[in-house]
Amino acid sequence: MGRWTMLSPATSATAVGRGRELAALRQAMAASLDGTPHGVVIAGEAGIGKSRLLADFAAGLDDVVIARGQCVALGSLPAPFAPLRGVLRDLVVTFGADALLAADGPIGRLLPAVLPELAEGAAPEISQEQLHDAVSLLLEHLSATAPLAVVVEDVHWADLPTLDLLRNLLHTLRRGRVLVVLSYRTDDIDRAGPLPAFLVEVDRARRVARIELSRLTPAEIAEQARLIRGEALDPDALAALVERSDGIPFYVEELLGLGPDRGPPMPATLRDVVLARYARLRAATQGLLRTLAAGGMRVEHDLLEQVHRGDPERLDAAMREAIAAHVLTADGTAYRFRHALAHEAVHDELLPGERRRIHARYAEALEHTGGAGRAAEVAHHWLEAHEPRRALAPLIAASREAQAAGAPMSAATLGERALALWPAVPDAAERAGCARWQLFLAVGSAYDEAGDARAVTMLDEALAEVPADDRHGRALLLHESMIVRHSSGLPGGLDLCRQALALLPEDDDEEGRAIRVRVLCGLGITEALHREPGARATLERAAADARALLATTRDPAIAAKARFELARALTNLSSVRALTGEVEESLAGMAEALALSGADPSARLRHDEQLAMLLHQLGRYDEAHDLAIGGHEFSRTVGMERGWGCAVALIGAGAAVAVGALGEAEAILGRVRAARPEPAIEAFSAAIDVELRLLRDDLAGAAAAHRQAQDAIDDARANDADDDLAFARLAAELALADGDAAAAWAEVEHLWTGPPLRPGPAFALIATGGVVLDELRRTAAPPPGGIHESAAARLRAALEAVAVWPIADDWRAILEAALAGDDAEAWRDAAHRAALPVRLRTHALHRLADAHLAAGDRAAASAALVELAALAERCDLRRAARLADDLATRAGLERRRSASAPDAALDPQHGLTRRELQVLELVAHGLTNRQIGERLFISVKTASVHVSAILRKLGARTRSEAAARAAQLLGAAPRAGASGSAAAAASAARRR
Repeated sequence: MGRWTMLSPATSATAVGRGRELAALRQAMAASLDGTPHGVVIAGEAGIGKSRLLADFAAGLDDVVIARGQCVALGSLPAPFAPLRGVLRDLVVTFGADALLAADGPIGRLLPAVLPELAEGAAPEISQEQLHDAVSLLLEHLSATAPLAVVVEDVHWADLPTLDLLRNLLHTLRRGRVLVVLSYRTDDIDRAGPLPAFLVEVDRARRVARIELSRLTPAEIAEQARLIRGEALDPDALAALVERSDGIPFYVEELLGLGPDRGPPMPATLRDVVLARYARLRAATQGLLRTLAAGGMRVEHDLLEQVHRGDPERLDAAMREAIAAHVLTADGTAYRFRHALAHEAVHDELLPGERRRIHARYAEALEHTGGAGRAAEVAHHWLEAHEPRRALAPLIAASREAQAAGAPMSAATLGERALALWPAVPDAAERAGCARWQLFLAVGSAYDEAGDARAVTMLDEALAEVPADDRHGRALLLHESMIVRHSSGLPGGLDLCRQALALLPEDDDEEGRAIRVRVLCGLGITEALHREPGARATLERAAADARALLATTRDPAIAAKARFELARALTNLSSVRALTGEVEESLAGMAEALALSGADPSARLRHDEQLAMLLHQLGRYDEAHDLAIGGHEFSRTVGMERGWGCAVALIGAGAAVAVGALGEAEAILGRVRAARPEPAIEAFSAAIDVELRLLRDDLAGAAAAHRQAQDAIDDARANDADDDLAFARLAAELALADGDAAAAWAEVEHLWTGPPLRPGPAFALIATGGVVLDELRRTAAPPPGGIHESAAARLRAALEAVAVWPIADDWRAILEAALAGDDAEAWRDAAHRAALPVRLRTHALHRLADAHLAAGDRAAASAALVELAALAERCDLRRAARLADDLATRAGLERRRSASAPDAALDPQHGLTRRELQVLELVAHGLTNRQIGERLFISVKTASVHVSAILRKLGARTRSEAAARAAQLLGAAPRAGASGSAAAAASAARRR
């Protein structure tokens, strides 16, 4: 090919061999325009043309906002959310910061948390869960104004928090005209890093396509060369180009940037190819490019000017020369290397001394400029400059920034790097602004929040570091170690907490009293979880001490700590009180705790979860459902749907199942699963799925769903005794449905293998035990390991031990009916206990018909089956309907009501729930959905859902039609368990 020199242009006007891939990108963008988000992952080796493909894609978009993010490599330091900051800055440029900062819910907190330069004062903190939800909501919100293409390049450099964010986005973004495009190098993957697992999960996501860029064929190389050179190459030159470029478009471009007859021989290595343009520049320009390369792939002009410290005109001239030589491009107010390979090659040209000097200049310039969110960059440059003394403080600041931005794993990694530097820094404590044990504590807490087992090790090391005479520090560490050990399932937590308490006298100073209240509260919570008899007294003491501290302190910080711990103590004390039957006191305590918590969304959702669960266990299903759905709606507005929000929503789903609203439960489950909740919630969502499948007579599907979630269920059962009882009941129901009463009884035995029973899940398992015992008696099979009488006595004793709530009478009714066998009166009583779940009421009706048949009363049996069929049809209880049909067929009985029979004869209230009767009463008085919501303390959306259900059940087309039927309907006798206003309305109608 002769001798070579620099030529231009550097690239062809159109990309060669990428038509199909470009069409796929454009097709994905078009598919997202209907409001359904899509994703594309572009994979290929270095130089294959990923950035060029993205540039061509962007150039062809009309009326689409493009937001770009670039993953960066800061050596061994994580750079959490670097690409997200790029994306957000582009969105701010397009839409304006003011509009986004004023947005409701998590969006308004997102920008200041991730872009601290937009914060007024200190940047707020945001949790990882809130960050994920906020990004999704932001993109949905903005795409209503204009379609969005979010492009994140080089995710092979992304840290774990960034990959978690992108994974969540691709899986859970449900609405919006949004296309998310990622690119990564296939030849730069750390097989031990987080990217391989991320790619496997992304491949499973719906509406995410993968584009693999392959090398160019010889014919495509020839076409690319013709477009760049303006003429075809001669065969020898083309053959050499094909051989040397190996089909990589970037190498083709660089090789064609050298021309014949002048200059050095053709580069011998690919590295020389990449550096060929650089080598042709003036020495001064090369020096400035090395300076630029130390700053990264893209560097702002202002920053480069500070680092350069020379004549600005010479800087401009050098940058102009580099741009003309196609080494750099001008990117807004910054300079960018035309390709990452060029940046890497030029950076490798730095000599050791030169590298140290230039990185030190960058660190000094960044420190002088200031600006939150850049501490990791400062730390990186000081580390590259071999200045551990000056890197320590920025590392700790970067760790705190990562924690505040919702990246606890990065916070832990950065903090641990600071701990490693500590021995090399003589004045480390002064530079860090904290003791070494305090940094260990921060790192351990970050690991704990990230769910990493290294939290225990970090806190153990902190305990070894804290001075023996630092009582406050040691007590606080012991308490935090207790929390981490408990969450990790490790023993010894209670002893650690008691050691902490022993270090803190009651007459300590205010700081010590605040720590003592925290330790007392943590001890009481843990004792309650372990069913320790002194838990209540400990929590009462914590609440009393917190009140006393709150009443006397004048320090706002101490008051805030006391208020937080008082709310925590009252919340958990309320749960303990409820378990002893003090329901009203429990509800009052929860209300006070919520009021103390102010605007804290975690406190609100914790309250909603605990109260909704208590209401459900009390048989107040409508109230539990409404509270849970309201909590779930609230969680979306504060960016906490995947954790607290999904947990409380599943309680609402369980309440819907209990009253037979299977469609509502299924819809809630769908919303929960679409949000890709935290792994801890998997077992509970699977339980709802299994329950629904059983009620709909899909035994195979129920068993498969149970098997699929078995590991999560086993973890839940091992970690909480109440959860163990709840899942034992579910497993027993599965075994019964499969005809294996012995296996079902083995699950019932969990009533006596764990800690002392508490009201709640124990009720349901005790009732199931009665049903299993009834089945064993009917098949003449004794319960494993015992006889019927002793087994019945054990079930009765178990119920009496937890019979502290009024609903215990309803559970006693179903238990006694099951133990009595074919006692029709007992089964009739159980069948009409409205506080019992619908699955038990249908079972009671079935057994009532069976008992009547045993007594020879066919008419009564037929009536019971008709009632059962109506309930099963209304609630879509296919298993109950099939079993009723089977029994009717065997006995030759009518099992369906006559078509001419009036609905009111069977269900005078048309299957309306207690809450729906309340809503109907208000509809009849002409109230709007908003007014109904205010009257019943539910959201407008929930009120609307109730009104729609009422119209459907009554067959009414309008609210007026429903109102016209309300007087007649509310005048009918209310069902058992009908709540206050509906029952009062019915009574008033009868008096009129």
